[in-house]
Amino acid sequence: MPRRSPLWGSFNGLAYVPRLPPTAYALLLHMMTEQEQGGLVVATHDELAQGLAMERGMISRAMPHLVAARLVAVVRRGRFQLHPVIAAFADPREQQRAVKALPKDMRLDVGDFEEEYERRFQLHLDEKARKAEAKARGNVTSITRPSRLKRVH
Repeated sequence: MPRRSPLWGSFNGLAYVPRLPPTAYALLLHMMTEQEQGGLVVATHDELAQGLAMERGMISRAMPHLVAARLVAVVRRGRFQLHPVIAAFADPREQQRAVKALPKDMRLDVGDFEEEYERRFQLHLDEKARKAEAKARGNVTSITRPSRLKRVH
């Protein structure tokens, strides 16, 4: 296994972690140990579950809590970005620059981070319920992509 370069991180950012379910805390800490410099975590839900000896569904239920808390952003499938206040960097100045570059709505030290987490998580639950209701009514429009293959006659 290749040896990683030592990274610098601050645990001060953990002061902004709201009350989360235990699985979400475990996932957050695991992601912090798996991150690359700057806070990028390259792992699928299956890989995260395997690293924590959990079922994939537990990861899928825990991740929305971390996203609502603004501690993790989903970049795309298998790529997650940790918030700069908990990400590891080569030196403290890099972390300070990353935090200063954040838009105000992503700052954890502005406003009440606990209330913001609860508000964002409720929005997630509302959207999930709306989708389930639409699916139950049969109002879901399937998304089909046009085929790139040419029809052969």
